[in-house]
Amino acid sequence: MAIHIVSVDLQNDFCTEGGVLYRPRPCVPFITEMLLLFVREHGYIFAEIISDYRTTEPRTRPSTCVPGQWGYQSLIPADVKHPSVWVKAAPSPTWTRAGAGQQHQLPGQPYPAPDAFSEWLTTVIGAPSADQEIVLIGVMLEVCVLSTLQELKYRGYQVKVLFEGVDTHSGSVEQKQLLFDAFFPFWGQAFSWAEWKDSQRSGLVGKR
Repeated sequence: MAIHIVSVDLQNDFCTEGGVLYRPRPCVPFITEMLLLFVREHGYIFAEIISDYRTTEPRTRPSTCVPGQWGYQSLIPADVKHPSVWVKAAPSPTWTRAGAGQQHQLPGQPYPAPDAFSEWLTTVIGAPSADQEIVLIGVMLEVCVLSTLQELKYRGYQVKVLFEGVDTHSGSVEQKQLLFDAFFPFWGQAFSWAEWKDSQRSGLVGKR
C-alpha cells in the first residue's frame, strides 16, 4: 500500500509564535520534531497545500499568510515535499485566486477551481486507486483540514487523518477528540502515530 502525506496550512501565521493566527498546538512540535525525521527515514514526500489569505476590498479582516512575508512561509522543508505546492484562498482547497502565492502580483478575488485542484492531485499523488492511501495532517481540523478531507473523499481517495498530526483552532486535545468521534468513520479513518509505526514495522505500508 503506497502512502501519500498531504499537509494543510503548516505556515508560520498558523503554527509559529508571532503568527497572526498562532496558538500553541501540539501537532506542530510533533510534526517538526518527530514526523519529519520519520518521513526522511522512510522516504516519504509531502504533497503540500498552503494558503494565500490576502484581503481585497472591502477589507473585512486582516491579511494573513501574505506571500513574501514570514507568515506565509511553510514549516515543511523543500527536500521532503513535492515541488508543486497548491495555494488555496479559502478553507476549501478547491478555491484559489489569480496571483495565488505570487508576492509581486495583486491578489484576485477567490474563485472555485475544482478541475485545477484535481489536476494538481493527479500530478503529485496520482489518480485514486485501491493500492494507495492518503495520510492527512495540518490545521485547523474543523475548518481547512475537514474541507480538504471532504474534497479528497469526493474524488475517491482513501484518506486517513493522523490524530497527532492535526489540531483545532483552540489547540485543545479534548476538542480534537470530540471532533474525531463525530467525523469518523463517516468522513474517513482515524489513524494514530502508534498504528502508523506498527504498520511500517510489519511491512503493511509502502512509501511515496
